[in-house]
Amino acid sequence: MTRLTIAAAPEQEQEFSVRGRNVITEVDDDGLIFYEDVTKVYVLPDEHRFTIQVVTPDLEVEMDFPDADSVRDALEHFEAKKVSEVNAAAPGAVRLTPTEPETANEDLEEKSGEHPPMINPALTGIPGEILIAPEPDSTLEQIPSRPDERPRENLPDTQKR
Repeated sequence: MTRLTIAAAPEQEQEFSVRGRNVITEVDDDGLIFYEDVTKVYVLPDEHRFTIQVVTPDLEVEMDFPDADSVRDALEHFEAKKVSEVNAAAPGAVRLTPTEPETANEDLEEKSGEHPPMINPALTGIPGEILIAPEPDSTLEQIPSRPDERPRENLPDTQKR
């Protein structure tokens, strides 16, 4: 689940740090969120888990909590600007999604020293559109399904006479 560090003097907190899993690069990542940049803080509707999402222009952070009471407490802390740090107590409990994938790829390059793989957008299928077509000069070989209809050379050595 998610662990929040609460500040003693909320009026002095201008930002909070976040440590979690970057969902684009699939590596652990961290960031700094200024309270003035937060555009939304709300609970995501899901019947199996309790998740709060904090949205800024550059980053979305999803935090999982064990029960409804802890979600209410966390929302109160965010509203009062008392949260100074967000940490993932369990793997994947805090998920960071940068709104600009280029920024995430640049961060990955800095950390690993290599370029991330290029991701091609998925094709969208329109009814009647052919997404996969055989090569025009290729022909498919027909093989009979019953063993007794197959040519003898295709049978294992033990069955040859």
